[in-house]
Order: sequence, then C-alpha cells, then structure tokens
Amino acid sequence: MIKLLIAFFLVPFIICSSQNLDSLYNKLVELRNPSNTFTIKQKIITSSGVHEKCLTSLINEIKLNINNYSPEKKMVIQSILQRPATDTSMITPSGKFRIHYNTSGNQAPAYDLNLLAKAADSSYNYEINILGYPPPPPDSGAGGDDRYDIYLQNLGSGNYAYTEPDQQITTNTSTSFIVMDNSFVGDYTTGIDAARVTIAHEFHHGIQFGNYIFRESDRYYHELTSTSMETFVYGSIHDYYQYLPEYFRNTQNSFSLNTGYDLAIWNIFLRDQLGADVIKRSWELMPTERAISAISDAISEAGSSFITQFNLFGQWTYFTGRRTVPGKYFKEAANYPLITPAMILNISQSPATLLTEPVSNTFLLFTAPGSSGTDSLVSIITNNDIANSVNNPYYDLQISYSLTKTNTSGYRYIIGNYYSQMEPVNNLLLGESDIYNNVPVNNGQPISSEITYVFPQPFKYSVNNYIYFPAKISSSGLVNLYIYSVDMKLVYSGQKPVVAGSKIAIYWNGLDNNNKKLATGVYIYLTDSGGTINKGKFVVFN
Repeated sequence: MIKLLIAFFLVPFIICSSQNLDSLYNKLVELRNPSNTFTIKQKIITSSGVHEKCLTSLINEIKLNINNYSPEKKMVIQSILQRPATDTSMITPSGKFRIHYNTSGNQAPAYDLNLLAKAADSSYNYEINILGYPPPPPDSGAGGDDRYDIYLQNLGSGNYAYTEPDQQITTNTSTSFIVMDNSFVGDYTTGIDAARVTIAHEFHHGIQFGNYIFRESDRYYHELTSTSMETFVYGSIHDYYQYLPEYFRNTQNSFSLNTGYDLAIWNIFLRDQLGADVIKRSWELMPTERAISAISDAISEAGSSFITQFNLFGQWTYFTGRRTVPGKYFKEAANYPLITPAMILNISQSPATLLTEPVSNTFLLFTAPGSSGTDSLVSIITNNDIANSVNNPYYDLQISYSLTKTNTSGYRYIIGNYYSQMEPVNNLLLGESDIYNNVPVNNGQPISSEITYVFPQPFKYSVNNYIYFPAKISSSGLVNLYIYSVDMKLVYSGQKPVVAGSKIAIYWNGLDNNNKKLATGVYIYLTDSGGTINKGKFVVFN
C-alpha cells in the first residue's frame, strides 16, 4: 500500500474549498475507479480551459488535502492511489528501470516495449549523466527491487501520465513511481513518440521529488521544467507545440500564473543563452526559495540579471512564425505562433494606459506614416516585480506609456525621430526594448542608465518594500552592499543582484544581518561593483 505523504505536502499547506475538493475527487475517480481498473475517460481540463496531459499536480493536490475528505472518500482515494497491479514486468537494458505491464486486455501496451525501455534509458542518460541531475532515490524494493518503477495502464485519451510520490525521505523529498498510458491513442502525439517524451517529462518529476521539493504553489515550474526535458532529450518530437498558443496570446499575464506547459520555451531560451546549468542551479535553490526567486538568483550567479534575460526572451518570442530570422533566436521559431500584442495603436493614440502583472512582457504595437510607407514600432515592456510574483501575482501595475516623434525633455530616444516615456518614471521594476520595422534597435536589451541617488528617500517601512542603491553592472552580476550606522557600526552586509531595467541599481529589504528592522535615523551605504565604489547617506523611518 502507498504511504501517504501528509507532512511532505505541508510546504505550503493549501486547504481547498469543499467544492474544489469534490472537483478534484471526481477527476480522480473519472481517471481510475477504486477497483484499480482504468477506463477510457475524457481528458483532464483545468479551470482555465487548458488541457493538462500530466496528472502529477492533480494527484499531489489530492494527497495534500486527503485529511479534508470524508472517511468514505478517503478510503476510495487510498484505494486508487496505490501501485497498479500488473502480471508482468521487464528490466530496461541499463538496469535502471523496471517496467510493469499487463499482457492482455485493454491494459496491454499498444507500442513496442523494447523501444520504451530504450527511451527510459535515454532519458536517464541525458538528464543524469549529461545534464548532471542526481537520480531519484531508491524505493527500498517497493516495486520488487530498487530500480525506478514505470507502470503502464489505460489512462484514456489525452491523459499521458503522472508521477506519484511514495515514501517520504526528508521534509521536502520522497521516492516516487510513474504511471503512464499504455497506448497514447488519439493524443496530440501518438504511439511510441508520445511514450518517449512522456518518460523524459515524468522522469524529471521523479528527480524533483527525490532531490529537491514539490511545492504546489510552484507547480508551473515543475511542469515547465519537465516539459522542456521532452525537447532536450527528444528534440525531433514536438509535443510541446500544442501548448504554445496559450502563452503567445497572453504574454502580459504573470509568469507564475501560467500552466508551465506553455512556457517550456523559457528553458529552451535559457539553455541557449546561458547554458543548461542555470536551470539545474535554480532547482538547487528551490528547496529554500520560491521558483521565480530561484530562477532570478541562478541567472544572477551566471553573471546576468533576470530582467535583462526576460526582456530578451520577449524579443525571441516576437521573431517566430513568418517573422522568423534564420540562424537566430529559437531554432524551431518558424513552427511557433505569433505574439498577440496587448495593444495595437496609431502613434496619435499615445499615451496608452496599460496594466502589467508581476514578471511579464507586454507588447505594444504602434503604427505611423513613415518615409517609405507605414512604420511599425513594437515596444516590449518588462515588469520585473519578483516580490509580487510570489506574494500577489494578480497585482496590476498601471503604466502610462507615451510615444512621440518630437525630442521632448524626459523622453528616451529610440531610433530616427521616435522617443518614449513610461510613467511612473522612477519605477525601477520596469524595462523596455524596441523593435522598429521588424529590426531590434537595442538588441532586445532594456536600455538602462545608472541611478545616482537612493530611492525612495526617506525609506519608510510602513510604505516601502525595498530601497534601491546606485551600482554598476559587475562581471558576476552581483554587488556587495554594506550598511553602516552613523557611528560606523556595520548593520548589514551581503551580495545583491543587479537590476538592469530602465535604471541600473540593487535593492534591499531594509532588514539587518539579524533580519530585523533598523531604528529611525541616518545610515551610510557602500556598494562595491567589482572594485567600483558608490557611497552615500540615506534616512530610515521606522
């Protein structure tokens, strides 16, 4: 019988409403009945209308809330969530996996098991030996031995597989096993190709559960990473294409509110830009950080900044479909959909008022008469509000964006006779890059200038979340920050990532080395960017 991981899923503990509990329960029963016999049911659809082929989050959300069910429903769930009974098993050539299956009936595999065994071994080799992830931990013989277990069952059309945590190891980690469909009939990708990308996807869930963490509130990053593994291991199979339209239609939505399936291209971008180790490093940070913070810190350690890379990602997503540039950006860009701009405006309609969610790219398309016809200028507005991406992803920042053909004081020069301004102008969480007549005019990077002041001044704990200090971009992407009292006692020291949006700065939450607020008074700051020193005074109100 399965050992239910109650403590494991208390980080964080999410209590569902009774209506949502019933919905989850019904989805589970639709998938598999209590007698452990699978029947073909309809695909699982999320509340946003997006089909989720991987049922891992469904299984784990039910486990997280199992004690909130009635004794009768709890018994049904426990009956369903156990290792499937099969009559036969085989070991893959590498000896790393045991595949369990039935030899007859509607549970029998409809694809070549020898090819599946090779696919499992290929996934292990790429994800463990090439990318360097640690393997899932052994399960103390729960499936007959310590090999990683894969069970083939009839999950029904559209439902590819799930990875289920089994025995708890630490507060964050557990053993696991995979249950995957035995036929993949009627799916976006069918037969053995579907099985290949599914094992690459689910095996990384096993790595996540066994070595890092499962956090329901970061489920999108679990799915984002596992979906990217499909194309990393099997680059010629494009099952992830089916989810791309959802992101390309809604780039202005907060990064953390996506399903993750639709953002596998983010990891493709990061791998091609900074190397696959950045992705692995984010997982090493995941046990103690929320996903978006872990991603940002991993990028900083690689010598860049999140806002720089995310804005450049916006440029990559613009040059797809008919706008594909051979030899640049995504290698498969010609097969990707086109971005849907948040607004399409004539320059005479400027200024435009827009709302942006935390960690998002908003595309504004302006048209205007030009010297050789109609000019098009696309402005990519990047919102780098990582704090609210974690705490309040639905928070809307209102921006007034102005575009003019007149050189006006306070406006930023773009190209030719085009100038822009964003208000509030002092918001250090925003970045902008531009594409003029389908040609990047600033290489897709936010145009930045160094601040020469502390902002806000004074810093008030009751009003402000962060205080920003002048700094230069260093080779490591990190800057040393020192805070002293007026009698030169060191109250804080640490390394901070450079924020390179419309302004270059570093930010601090105002807490000292003991994680406490400072007393009201005057303080001295010093930033060290690879030997370049900035220093000055600022005021704190507590």
